[in-house]
Amino acid sequence: MAERVSFDRVAAVYDETRGLPPTPMAKAIGVLAEELQGKAVLEIGVGTGRYAVPLQKSGIRVVGVDIAPKMVARGLEKGLRNVVFADGARLPFRDGSFDAVTTNHVLHLVPDWRVVLTEAHRVLRPDGVYFSLFERHKELSLTDRYREVAKALGYERMDEGIHERDFPKILRPSRLVIVAKYLEHVPSKDALDTIERKLYAFLWKVPDDLHRQVMRLLRNEFEGKDLDRSFDLEIAFWTRDRLAELARSPA
Repeated sequence: MAERVSFDRVAAVYDETRGLPPTPMAKAIGVLAEELQGKAVLEIGVGTGRYAVPLQKSGIRVVGVDIAPKMVARGLEKGLRNVVFADGARLPFRDGSFDAVTTNHVLHLVPDWRVVLTEAHRVLRPDGVYFSLFERHKELSLTDRYREVAKALGYERMDEGIHERDFPKILRPSRLVIVAKYLEHVPSKDALDTIERKLYAFLWKVPDDLHRQVMRLLRNEFEGKDLDRSFDLEIAFWTRDRLAELARSPA
């Protein structure tokens, strides 16, 4: 079994460094609450319950799976319920247990992400769906610019798996919903400081000397400037049959 990445080391700052702005978040929850009403939902990598908590408060039956007790503890403080500690590649549920399965900002850290999708396929009912939420940014994000610079310096393996946001390029979703268009320009300082502190999981294996080198280049490029962090918030849905195709993809 592939090594797993626990987010416990950033549990205390996870929500403030990853959270969506309130307006697009509320729109996404509204769309999903209507879509999932009366259905049993599984979130693999539930973490602090960013999505699960507001969905549960909207009356949706969500079961969360995670490996990080400190992350889940933060979720429990916010009202998270129904969490099982388990590996997404070995789900402790019977075949056909759920109407919907979701992962969000998880699979880029999972080398055997296809196994996770295969498990998601197994626990879905025949008419079930897999879905994921992601931001489609107007400009290259600072984290992706970091990846570019590190790669140019010879560091190739930034992400172990694949980003859910890239799935639509691999296999067209059964349905794609743009739930919000958000416009935002912010000073670069906080984003640069967050990356400097290695608060994102993809940075944890980057050697410190390389990290310092990349940060010098990023600060020369962005310090004192505003970042365009405008994005479209999308929800992509794949039917169970199409999820099987996605799990078999060579990407």
